[in-house]
Amino acid sequence: MVREPLGKAVLDMLLVGLFRFCVLGNVVLLGGWNVAAASGSDPEAEDQNVLLMKNGAVVLSHTGQYDKDFPVNTMFDGDLRYYWASSPSGSAGKRPQSFVIELQQRYNLNKLVVDNREMDEDQFPGISAREVRFSASTESPQSGWEPVATIEAQQFVRNEVFLSRPVEARWLKVEVLSNHGFGLTEINELEAYGKPVGQGAVFMNPNGVYQTNYGLLKLEIDGDRVTGCYEMDKGYVHGTTNGRVFDVEWIEHKGEERGTALLVLSSSGFLNGLWYQEGVMNGPWFGTKLSDQGSISCDPETAAMGVGFSADTLVNHRQ
Repeated sequence: MVREPLGKAVLDMLLVGLFRFCVLGNVVLLGGWNVAAASGSDPEAEDQNVLLMKNGAVVLSHTGQYDKDFPVNTMFDGDLRYYWASSPSGSAGKRPQSFVIELQQRYNLNKLVVDNREMDEDQFPGISAREVRFSASTESPQSGWEPVATIEAQQFVRNEVFLSRPVEARWLKVEVLSNHGFGLTEINELEAYGKPVGQGAVFMNPNGVYQTNYGLLKLEIDGDRVTGCYEMDKGYVHGTTNGRVFDVEWIEHKGEERGTALLVLSSSGFLNGLWYQEGVMNGPWFGTKLSDQGSISCDPETAAMGVGFSADTLVNHRQ
């Protein structure tokens, strides 16, 4: 599936900020939201792509993206229909682009991937990323970076590099140093494979209000269930969570419009992901948790009733 070529108005969205030093791990939901369990490395366990959003990876910051149709998060969604394109400001295709990603916990990484298979290379020859450098840190998302590998990525190919030895990482920084000659740069997917290391930790309490790019959003968690509301269009959300990854349905306009979203909460309270309507990705949904929870003018139950949920349905919905 090829989306509309790059000829649209520029929306240069930069996600920046300072992040607290915190190490997270796998979570077990015990009558609440955030009781963590030990997760020692199992040498027999199958490697997983730890850069997938559904596996707890969250983008903390980036240097730019073309617009909402080509957001950074699409490199971590596991869906080849969607891909990132660099910001059109300046010589964006040639200058280094960078992304900082927080992993769900520490991992021993053994394979890295840059996927250039399904993009606009036919229409815009040379737009595929070429030199892509990976660095790892176990210290913080701002420091402690150690180079891991630089992949010389080819066009129309899923490029894999196996590391000579496992590299421990809690955060990854990915830098796009060059492309194959076009003024903009695109990447389909970034992947990193490995096994968890050490013990898990407690996730941040996800209950609360978030200031997002679509206004205020309130989330309430009970076990592995999440419900919420947002002020824009009197929307309601409900779904499942492990305390870090939120797989939800959103409903608004009295139930006439609905879709889904996959959101991931970082250790610093930064929520970031993608939203979909009728199965089509519509852009990023991101925000920061607020300390003041009394600032929002909606509550999940009223919002649910407003989009057509009955009282009986709501009771069953939480069970």
